Amino acid sequence: MGFSPIVTSRLILRAYEMRDRVRLVQNASNWRVAKNLGMMPYPYTQECADEWLAKQPGFWDSGTSVPLCIALDGEQIGGIGLDVRAHGQWELGYWLGEPYWNRGYASEAAFAVRDYAFETLNVERLVAGHYVDNHPSGRVLTKLGFRYTVEAMRPCLARGADVKCLEMTLPRSSWAEAVGRPSGSASTGYAWAS
Repeated sequence: MGFSPIVTSRLILRAYEMRDRVRLVQNASNWRVAKNLGMMPYPYTQECADEWLAKQPGFWDSGTSVPLCIALDGEQIGGIGLDVRAHGQWELGYWLGEPYWNRGYASEAAFAVRDYAFETLNVERLVAGHYVDNHPSGRVLTKLGFRYTVEAMRPCLARGADVKCLEMTLPRSSWAEAVGRPSGSASTGYAWAS
């Protein structure tokens, strides 16, 4: 795989490991978490975790997916990642277990992965979105520099329906302005592999 974990002030963003299985089920098997994510089943069982963990090598080998475990003090507290979508753009997505909400962890992880996308993956644009009833996620994305573009219906596996989603975008030029430097200049200071 060749990925070195991203280290922030409080978190480590790393590849998922089998040791994350129990915590993954504990944190993901929560309606308030699952209803805000497109492809997370509810309830989230041990079988769901086993299936997700078994898919990890394929995700990494594809070159179109960067699924990361958000770890605090060595323990899984959520997930964050980048995936190439059908339209060819990289999309940022994330989630946290409910006990870890409102502590700044989502923003901390998302800032680091945003910078990784532009600096290491050299993307030209990131996209993201949140369901219309998930305002906290909108606040995180806005802090990252994302701006709203369109409303669309997107599937939600847990809800078993399409749900109105507010889609957002962040071009490289806006990211470079937000971090206060020209595109392609020195690193923002996170630790990661190239």
